[in-house]
Amino acid sequence: MYVDWDYYKIFYYVAKYQNFTKAARVLGSNQPNITHTMNKLEDQLHCVLFIRSNRGVTLTPEGENLYARISSAAVQIQDAEEVLSASASLSHGAISISATETALNIYLSERLRGFHAQYPGIRLRITNHSTLQAVQAVKNGEVDFAVVTTPAETGSD
Repeated sequence: MYVDWDYYKIFYYVAKYQNFTKAARVLGSNQPNITHTMNKLEDQLHCVLFIRSNRGVTLTPEGENLYARISSAAVQIQDAEEVLSASASLSHGAISISATETALNIYLSERLRGFHAQYPGIRLRITNHSTLQAVQAVKNGEVDFAVVTTPAETGSD
């Protein structure tokens, strides 16, 4: 049986957050895509992994079994990434950026082309958000920084 590795990554985040929408946010995707992927995973594995409700999801016994194995693999992968990242210079690495559409089109895209030409080994992950979503993504640690074009009321936090 062949199952796309990305399905397991998505499963890990859905199970971790017990919510399709939260997992989608962390993965830089959207809820319908995450739901569709999890339906495909369940079809390929021939079992139900989640009990769905209006408040999120809970794992079935099969889902719990899979999560126990997937989560330990995810921790090992994250540890390996941290070790590699710590020893790497600007020739390798990744930067996660959240940007509003206007900021991306008017300001960021041109500068990122220059950055990528100078540092081709740095992977760039760019997500498109509203100003408030971009600020929240920084606060949640989902991205390294955000580029926005309108001021955001962020409150006292």
